[in-house]
Amino acid sequence: MRTVVASVCLVVFGATGSLFAQDAAAAGKASPYASVIGAVNKVDATGKVVTVKPDKGDDTTVKFDDRTSFLRIAAGETDMKKATDAKAADLEVGDRVIARVQTTDPTGKPARTIYITKAADLSKRVLDTAAQWKNATRGLATAIDPAAKTITISTKVGQTARETVLDISGKVDFRHYKPETGQYEAGLLASIRTGDQILVLGQRAGETIKADSIGFGSFKTIGVVVKSIDAASNTIVGTEAGSKKPITVTLRADTSVKKFSEMSANMVARMLNPTMQNAGGRGGPGGARGAGAPSAAPGAAPGGDAARGGPPAGAAAGGPPAGGEGRGGFGQGGPGGAPGGRGGFGGGGRGRGGMDIGSIIEQQPTIQLSELKAGDALIVTGATGVDSAKLIATALIAGVEPILRAAPSNGADPLAGAWSVGGGGGGGDGN
Repeated sequence: MRTVVASVCLVVFGATGSLFAQDAAAAGKASPYASVIGAVNKVDATGKVVTVKPDKGDDTTVKFDDRTSFLRIAAGETDMKKATDAKAADLEVGDRVIARVQTTDPTGKPARTIYITKAADLSKRVLDTAAQWKNATRGLATAIDPAAKTITISTKVGQTARETVLDISGKVDFRHYKPETGQYEAGLLASIRTGDQILVLGQRAGETIKADSIGFGSFKTIGVVVKSIDAASNTIVGTEAGSKKPITVTLRADTSVKKFSEMSANMVARMLNPTMQNAGGRGGPGGARGAGAPSAAPGAAPGGDAARGGPPAGAAAGGPPAGGEGRGGFGQGGPGGAPGGRGGFGGGGRGRGGMDIGSIIEQQPTIQLSELKAGDALIVTGATGVDSAKLIATALIAGVEPILRAAPSNGADPLAGAWSVGGGGGGGDGN
């Protein structure tokens, strides 16, 4: 959820910051005011000074006096005319403010107007928005038609695949997941590619959704065999388990790093392949290889419907793969406050018998990168950029040798999308 929350904050805070620009544009001329926008760090009621941490730069002090107008604006509101009266005593640490000073130096004169968005309102909006995205429809883009103003996505419920058409003829907020920052940023329809993971909010009518907001990004989930680890740079050099192609995995500060217990790994392996009896290889074809044979599981680069990467996740902000039971969804970061999970698309698949693989994963212990070693097998979900040999991980889990042996039919998605990743939070049935 941290990625989602961060992504949501970008949108919620960004909306507040746009108020001054809109007001100046409406006036049709350059504003005579300087503006300080940021979070309140300190309030000195006696000295009538508020310390503000801007979105960029160092702390700034803003003076106020008896002539300063205080107005309260709701979180996410962009119409300044909807602000309501407030007073200096309403200012608290954590609040979001826009202070307008009629001077080129905002620290020189008392502010003429200070708009306040309460910290509690911001927090509630972040959570409400994240919850909304968590239940959004998710899928893989199979067709983009700018002329017809439609995007077709493939979703999966259980073992049944279906197509949903997104109507983008109205005003749509596009959010693009950026692997480098782990956040969803303003995006363009032209940036969406077939195979991208899509998360959408809107009104459904049959197999069509009138889209209001769309988050998108390129994610994949692969098996990786570790060759070396550089803890200083937070990178893992390895090979994709099936294709043997080299891959460099970079971990972010918020990357989820977990390890299956032996019991849990064998449980998930049997859920994915009932013929798999134990890690020793007894049983049907799924257990044909003994321990230490992760190469039996394919890890080829994603392609088509099998390539289900799968945050966001998040939101997060800050959160989006195939939707539906048994498939992952946007997780991290969520588009504009979107998908739950870490970094991008969230999953929520269920194994045979109705057991939730995602919940099992969440129960596994967190480990440090230094606890991994050469030869370990991992399942990694992450975002890809221009270089397909590099993956920025939103989540990885070790101790997966039984799972890689048990699920060769899952192609590039060893856990069938059940791993919650970046940027949507989980669950959802594609509806």
